Amino acid sequence: MLPSLNLRLCYRTVRDDLVRDFFVPCLDASILYRRSAGYFTSAGLALAARGVASLAARAGEMHLVASPHLEPDDVAALQRAIDRPADILHSIAARSLDDIEDALIRDRLNALAWLAASGRLQVKIAVRVNQTGSVERGIFHEKSGVFSDEAGNQVAFTGSSNETAGGLVENFESIDVFRSWNDPEGRVAEKVANFDALWSDEAPGLRVVAFTDASRELLERFRDPDSPPDGMTWTRVAQPSPSRSFRLPAGLELREYQKEAIRAWSKAGGRGILAMATGTGKTVTALALASKVAEKNSPFVLIVVCPFLNLCKQWMREMAAFGLRPLGCYEASDRWRPRFESGYQSLAAGLSTVHAIVTTNATFQSEIFQSCLRPHLAGGTKFHHLLIADEVHNLGAKAVSEALPEAITLRLGLSATPERHLDPVGTGAVLDYFGKVIYEFALPQAIAEGRLCRYRYHPLLVNLTDEESQLYAEITSKLGRLLAGSEKDPELGQAAMALLIQRARLLAGAENKIPALDRLLTSLPEKPSRAIFYCGDGTTTDKIRDEEVRQIQAVSRLLGEKHGLRVRNFTYLESPAEREEILRDLASGFLDGVVAIRCLDEGIDLPDLRMGFLLASSTNPRQFVQRRGRILRQAPGKKFAELYDFVVAPAELGSEVDDAAFNLERSLFRRELKRIEEFCNTAENGPEAQLRIREIRTTLNALGAT
Repeated sequence: MLPSLNLRLCYRTVRDDLVRDFFVPCLDASILYRRSAGYFTSAGLALAARGVASLAARAGEMHLVASPHLEPDDVAALQRAIDRPADILHSIAARSLDDIEDALIRDRLNALAWLAASGRLQVKIAVRVNQTGSVERGIFHEKSGVFSDEAGNQVAFTGSSNETAGGLVENFESIDVFRSWNDPEGRVAEKVANFDALWSDEAPGLRVVAFTDASRELLERFRDPDSPPDGMTWTRVAQPSPSRSFRLPAGLELREYQKEAIRAWSKAGGRGILAMATGTGKTVTALALASKVAEKNSPFVLIVVCPFLNLCKQWMREMAAFGLRPLGCYEASDRWRPRFESGYQSLAAGLSTVHAIVTTNATFQSEIFQSCLRPHLAGGTKFHHLLIADEVHNLGAKAVSEALPEAITLRLGLSATPERHLDPVGTGAVLDYFGKVIYEFALPQAIAEGRLCRYRYHPLLVNLTDEESQLYAEITSKLGRLLAGSEKDPELGQAAMALLIQRARLLAGAENKIPALDRLLTSLPEKPSRAIFYCGDGTTTDKIRDEEVRQIQAVSRLLGEKHGLRVRNFTYLESPAEREEILRDLASGFLDGVVAIRCLDEGIDLPDLRMGFLLASSTNPRQFVQRRGRILRQAPGKKFAELYDFVVAPAELGSEVDDAAFNLERSLFRRELKRIEEFCNTAENGPEAQLRIREIRTTLNALGAT
């Protein structure tokens, strides 16, 4: 019984083992475990399932209330299908269950999945509603629980308020404990009453929906049939619900431009590139297209290729909402190779109709992946393949393009910017394989039709320091001489490219950007929230340089220490799990912003962002188009996005610089000016922003620009 336990009033990480010292003993003595857990994600469910193996083995019962993260489209779908919210929530929750790499988390979810399969886990989903009963964004973020034994004794607890912000608090958690047999203030009774009101859908500001059957199906992917909790056997386990077919998620209505894109691809014979602005739903469009292909082409193999691991996982979440259980092929091959083959075997045996594979560009071009795929593309195969390449411009590199299989005839490329910057050969390779751009939905059109948010653009001029100006003049002078002879000597061209990179990095890390950011933040009427601060030059293949480290550290210190903002760094150094956690904390409002370097330029769906600070950017159209698109996603209550661009003003080069250097400088800054003007052209305050860059124009004229 619960009173026999020697329970503390508070349990804290490091001092206590929360699972061993609290959860397992309480569950060993209980017949009912009531839990409100915050996020309906793999990590959130694993937190809720701490110690639950004991309950599963002893035929106890668990009541769980959780909340999904809702995107604007999810809210709209729930409003349209208010009479059948469980179907919509199934798709949303499926998207939130990502791959699990941590063995401890996987063990917890295995126990939870066995509990669900046995019929002893009841789940409900809580969504926020306003006074009129309409669904709103935001999450039910309460984290508490109640254990009950056979004699009616109860133990209640409340968990750490920032359970999902592990990077900020180093996963330091604490829980406060209350006991019904020693509770003069009646806190346990209050916790029980609050949970009962929640469970019966009587909590103000929330709508609570029954979700047990759907959760059983979703959790089944985590159940290991060979590792039941002690005492649990197959004879006590109900059969899981059958897998859903590959189809549009319930409540999803394609927009007209998405339907037009699908028709254009079909009309082009099953090949082509969709050039759709960032944030307009390329992924959903592609999966809707693939589901239509699968209807008429069975057995069907869908292969999605992405440049980055986080983007792969994003696709896998979206595919889960379409009823698929995709295989992630990345990292060590022994983790995916057996399932790669078994997927094809299931198709051949008629046990399944769709085999979905998601892989990174690096894995896709590897000999291991190619050797696995090659036999299934041999002549006479009965499998129908569709290859989707996200951020398709990345496949123009020679090594990747050579791995593209000619035997796959159905091909779809996705990119807001299909052309490769300064690489006509690579662009040609992409177009030769995937076909031409067959549908375009550009950013100005997306803004005009209300698919993306309007924005205000604020260019801020920053001067180089004296030391930086001197170095800048030296680089420019050398460049002028090298470029003049580079056509005759390829080695000179390579040296000039190295100097161009050095010049770009000098501008990206200009010291005066930090005090300029400080002055801007001080002048703003309200502190930034839902903000992204871009540092670095956007390259992803090189090691992060010392000057980039200094800049991101300086920005983070300025934001946190002086301006009191809750921010985290988002770089390639953070693990995939950490990145997911950061994005959830940003979406929930726990974080005010993220400081990004070498990440978030391509593909990743970010939460509702309202402000962007470009501390470093390049003249590569793909980079600045992607970065601008990140903050233009629509969200309830979001009328405008604010974009602040820190532009380094042209430097004084001095009389020692020759005409070639002057002409080079003029040409390079014309590119920068073109980027700024493009931002101005689609901004709400375009004319005002144009006036603010007059200083650059004046300087260029002084350099002899026309």
